[in-house]
Amino acid sequence: MRTKTKLVLATATASLLLAQGASAALYSTTKVEALYGWDYEDEAGAGFPIDNEEHAILTVANATGWTYGDSFFFADFTNLDQGREDEQDFGSTHAEWNLRGNIGKATGLDLAFGPVTGLYVTGQLDLDRNAATRKTTHLAGLSADLAVPGFRFFKVYAMYRDDESEAAGGSSAQYTAAWNLPFRLGGADFSFEGFIDYITEEGELEAQLLTQPQLVWHATDNLGVGLEYQHWENKFGLEDTDESFPQAMVRWTF
Repeated sequence: MRTKTKLVLATATASLLLAQGASAALYSTTKVEALYGWDYEDEAGAGFPIDNEEHAILTVANATGWTYGDSFFFADFTNLDQGREDEQDFGSTHAEWNLRGNIGKATGLDLAFGPVTGLYVTGQLDLDRNAATRKTTHLAGLSADLAVPGFRFFKVYAMYRDDESEAAGGSSAQYTAAWNLPFRLGGADFSFEGFIDYITEEGELEAQLLTQPQLVWHATDNLGVGLEYQHWENKFGLEDTDESFPQAMVRWTF
């Protein structure tokens, strides 16, 4: 099954890259965010340490769109302000790269119906690197763009997830929604944006839900200031390991 998943992912990725190579990017946006949180769940429900109670995160992200699809990449660099006394203080990197190919554009068919404005085949790579873990997760599935009044975009995903970690020991499903809602308040520009991931249970790992909605004040075209609220049930797939807390955020958009 794992070989089949990687083949599907490789085929979808290759097809999308070939299609995108035929046209220039319609848009490309890069952002850098600095976040600071102070109430992370630092201990698993089973009693062993998993994180620092407070730390800084640097996020680099890029979204690019073509006629035949789009891509989204981000990397979180965590614990940048911590020392090296304990293993979890070494810092960690979590990165995701998602590619989508527009089925309607590729086939010439009009696949829009109801609120759905576009259907996509999608593939994703998740990478986790820290002192104790070197893991790559492969995902493949379908995605759709939804027309929701007032939203700049609203995207949904349903993907098969092939996790190579020993604890996961197999496959699961991941369901994701991502959105961006711009609005004005008192003459100032704001946005409510973020994502929600739900991953079904897999091997020894429990089902987990992670959402990180953001409220951003766009002080200028480049500078954003705001709050991100992180809610994570069964953090890292660990039973009874939950966290909910705000993070201060500063963003620069290129």
